[in-house]
Amino acid sequence: MIKLQLLLRHPRPDPGIDDALRALLDGHGIRVTGCGRATLSAEMTPDDFARLFGSAPDQACLRVPDDLQDAITLITGAAPQCASPTPPKGNHAAL
Repeated sequence: MIKLQLLLRHPRPDPGIDDALRALLDGHGIRVTGCGRATLSAEMTPDDFARLFGSAPDQACLRVPDDLQDAITLITGAAPQCASPTPPKGNHAAL
């Protein structure tokens, strides 16, 4: 699965998206995995990604489909997560 981050055009007072936007995203093969006030986390299969974005070697800024432009301002590939080999200590233990 390819991980994506989407920036909402109109941040909401509470995390979440409406059913109409979720249906549009689903129609493109974009499955929402998390909702914030201004961003969405999502994923899609490599086949759906290729169909929507082409080969797009640079995932830093992907083209927002026309039917999503009223709700989404930016789509990017999510940065890979990495775990520290040793847990942090001291004042930064919560980081």
